[in-house]
Amino acid sequence: MSVRIGLIHSVIPAIGAVEDAFAKIWPAARTTSLYDQSTYQDLGPNRSLTPEIYRRVAALIQYSAGCGVDAVLVTGSLFGPAAVAARESVAVPVVTSFDGLVDEALAIGTKLAMIATDPGTNRMLEAELTQRSGETGIALNLAPIYVPDAMGLLQGGDRAGHDRLVVEAAAGARSCDAILLGQFSMGPTRPLVEQRTGRPVLDAPEAAVRKLRSLFDG
Repeated sequence: MSVRIGLIHSVIPAIGAVEDAFAKIWPAARTTSLYDQSTYQDLGPNRSLTPEIYRRVAALIQYSAGCGVDAVLVTGSLFGPAAVAARESVAVPVVTSFDGLVDEALAIGTKLAMIATDPGTNRMLEAELTQRSGETGIALNLAPIYVPDAMGLLQGGDRAGHDRLVVEAAAGARSCDAILLGQFSMGPTRPLVEQRTGRPVLDAPEAAVRKLRSLFDG
């Protein structure tokens, strides 16, 4: 019997990005998606997670788990704490958008450039990296880069314009061990960033699929 993964999305571009990652890395897995844009639209001040957002994310995870999936992936970069808080309410693994990315980043090195097109993503990713590295006594050198206009272009259907801004921002990153693309929506941009910078580039959707597959292949 094939493994079935429940996917929970808050923005449309994440859907295609993670489906492409599954097709590339784990085509045998079956996926089933839930999309709730309200979780993204109704974030609190400074892109914060309100009690209501915690409730909605937990409800989505519980619904997905109740549909018979073997694991749940929350693709939204801002919803990691809410996903973690809901883990104990279901009997299947719940993976956040950063779990795989952080694993792979810490395995590569300590000098990391982080690129985001949402103003809250780098703050969340930096907190996750710092917490995880602190548990092992590793000191990180993190360089966050925010690309303010790219998400609006992508949501308006201009993938090429989005990619151009992300690549330009990545080209300006200082010397680092790896460049992290912190949002699922940037997954398809990774080859362009690699080509422009010549540096290792990690993207959230492929790292998440590798993380999920490891839970079942192991």
